[in-house]
Amino acid sequence: MDERGQGRAEGRGAGELDARSLRYLLAVARERSFTAAAASLQVSQPALSQAIARMETLVGGRLVVRDARGVAREGSALTPAGEALVADAGRVTELLDRALVRARRIAEEGERERVAVGIGTSTPRWVSTRLVQASQESPELDVVLRHVPWGQEVASLVDGKVDVVFQNLAPGENFDPRVRAVHVADTERVAVFPANHRLARAGVIDIADLDDEPIVDAASDRDVWLVDPRPSGAVPRTVGPPAETVEEMLAVVASGRAMAITAEAVGAAHGSDDLAYVRLTGLTPLRLVLVALAEDARPAVADLLASF
Repeated sequence: MDERGQGRAEGRGAGELDARSLRYLLAVARERSFTAAAASLQVSQPALSQAIARMETLVGGRLVVRDARGVAREGSALTPAGEALVADAGRVTELLDRALVRARRIAEEGERERVAVGIGTSTPRWVSTRLVQASQESPELDVVLRHVPWGQEVASLVDGKVDVVFQNLAPGENFDPRVRAVHVADTERVAVFPANHRLARAGVIDIADLDDEPIVDAASDRDVWLVDPRPSGAVPRTVGPPAETVEEMLAVVASGRAMAITAEAVGAAHGSDDLAYVRLTGLTPLRLVLVALAEDARPAVADLLASF
């Protein structure tokens, strides 16, 4: 083996790859700038450069394109080796983050591992009630409920805040490839109006009746909650800013500025004298599913999915 090959072999055994260094490389790949990457990480540029250099020694080759003097150029790309490392680095750091969040959560809850179930404002109350009752009746099933904001269902799984979560899927919508799911029930969408609206007293209306109605914009799942596109081809006339929570949405509706489309569970939980919920026809029901990460093989999670 020549000296250069020996140096590379020694370099590969000189240390271990750590999560902090991977985050540094991910920042460089994202920002395409050592200066911007250091700023985003809140570290000094020399510290960032040294970390990248240590990884290059470990790999035995360059990770970042450099000039003739060996200096990484601002805006330069990663080398093929750098691209290969970045391709897996994001998943590695994601797994580490989730493991830490999950371990901290379980440590706070005590010796016995619990299954954290994510529920949202559109999760039917009977589902939450059933989970609590099952947890009380079974010594093997210990469930704790956690609120998950709209649109954050899969993200809450990925970051370890919950172990399983309920999610409403639009007709034809595919599961996120990172999860496995079981179908729990179908759920209908309803229209919600201010109590003095001309359609507030209708027993049932068709989605086509809403084509000219201003509708509260949605911060997530807009195709579901705006029904965009409409069966008629009409484009919903939205009123912003987009509602981040059910409380924000209902406040805009109660003010008379717009109506909204929501899940029937919201109507059951948030009825009031200044709002009217009206059944909608012309829409395929949503699918309420319970999802977990596909790679989560813990028996408690599998048992909970199987219970539905």
